[in-house]
Amino acid sequence: MPTIATSAGPVEYRENGRGMPLLLLHGTPGGSDQGVAAARVLGLDARVIAPSRPGYLGTPLSVGRTPIEQADAMVALLDGLEVDRAVVLGVSGGGMTARALAARHPGRVRGLVLWSAVGAPMRIPAWPLLHGPLSWRAVGEALLRRLRRSPGLLVGGARDARSVDAALAIAETVFPIGDRRDGLANDAHQARRFDVGSASKITAPVLVVHGTRDRNVPYRHATRAMQSLPHARLVTVPGANHWTSAGDPAAAAALAAFLAGLADGGRPRP
Repeated sequence: MPTIATSAGPVEYRENGRGMPLLLLHGTPGGSDQGVAAARVLGLDARVIAPSRPGYLGTPLSVGRTPIEQADAMVALLDGLEVDRAVVLGVSGGGMTARALAARHPGRVRGLVLWSAVGAPMRIPAWPLLHGPLSWRAVGEALLRRLRRSPGLLVGGARDARSVDAALAIAETVFPIGDRRDGLANDAHQARRFDVGSASKITAPVLVVHGTRDRNVPYRHATRAMQSLPHARLVTVPGANHWTSAGDPAAAAALAAFLAGLADGGRPRP
């Protein structure tokens, strides 16, 4: 995958589409491949820039450990790509960096989307780190085969094809874990000490999307975000878990309307 030399260090990224720049920050664990998969699932009509956050795939952890350091690195990436302003979409663990970026660099953020995003201190399970890289590769491949045969293990009660396809597309970019271990361990450390205080500095329009049955990042993270971001819009996805909210048509429509409003140069459409 392409890697660009930035002032913060080398950052791996993938880019797809045309139009308004959208910086998509993947979850925990993930990588640039997950950003591309999420963009496809969400049907984004934009110039999607999907980096691997520090510690994932081709971006070394030395590029930035804390959400603030990662935010600065993402701005350095935008500089390298000659992008002045972008919409920032943070998924799950990537929400920590997304919030820091919007608070720290308001002039670079056209709008902020927090999708199933970490919005309060929490413990991120890091049990994959207990496995060596060879054994974990085998475990991951076996788990993916099982999920493909029995997607209900991932999607819970959801049975519509769109939700199932969305969940599997994202889940497949969690593996193999070997090149994502540093990022996973760091995200777990940063999430335990996550500081929500900077949210008051966010001035960009904000869209928050979260499923009510999310066990990975509980729904209370969305309500907590709304307390610190009173101007944000909350889209609740009833019955959706961490994997299926991306396949919800109403949530996708809300995102499309939000982006369309930003593309028009004004506030997002209701």
